[in-house]
Amino acid sequence: MIKFFRNIRKNLLNEGKTTKYTKYAIGEIILVVIGILIALQINNWNEARKEQNLELALLEEMQENLKADIVDMQDNVGYHENSIESANIILSAFKNNISENDSLYKHFGKVTLAPKFLVTMNAYNSMNKEGMKLIKNDSLRNTITSHYQRNYAYLLSWNDSEWDMLFKDQQDIYRKYFKEYNYIGEVIPENYEELSKNSYYKNYLKNRIGFNKSSIKYYKVFGIKNAKSLIAQIEEELKNRN
Repeated sequence: MIKFFRNIRKNLLNEGKTTKYTKYAIGEIILVVIGILIALQINNWNEARKEQNLELALLEEMQENLKADIVDMQDNVGYHENSIESANIILSAFKNNISENDSLYKHFGKVTLAPKFLVTMNAYNSMNKEGMKLIKNDSLRNTITSHYQRNYAYLLSWNDSEWDMLFKDQQDIYRKYFKEYNYIGEVIPENYEELSKNSYYKNYLKNRIGFNKSSIKYYKVFGIKNAKSLIAQIEEELKNRN
């Protein structure tokens, strides 16, 4: 093709048609510029398409991450509810002078249940790596950032403080008042009769109930509720983009 254009220019010069040559040269330059612009436009379109495909793929992955988080949080809520139930059973046993038994040993063990919240961050970390501007919907982008940097950050901070408290309780209470933690999750008191009258341990149980209730509230409000809302918002965005 280049040789073809070169031959046309050569013939025009040989024939002395300078004006036509000039016009032709200008036309050829315009064609080259148009070709370059078209190539750039196609390249930009391809890059935009790749970016959009990546955005949608990460949003779909984030939906799955959030669903996994919800399952984990719901399981954790269940553990906290069991802990509250066991603490109440122990307090009731103390109040009603119920004798020491294997069932109570299991409840002594369940009081300490506090699972770790394991956030699935794959999609969010990838978005941060690519740049959050990858998410074109400003409202959705702000919701995603708020959910992970505020809601989850607060929930994880609370969860960490709970673990710190439980380790402290292990030193202050369980090593002092209990003699055995066996392989089936039973915790056996050193002296059940004395423990049933111990105001320090009973206050611990009451405080544990209050802390568990707060944990459940935070899981449901900051975690599960907002995660479900974000899933719905992502679903709406994907629907509008398809």
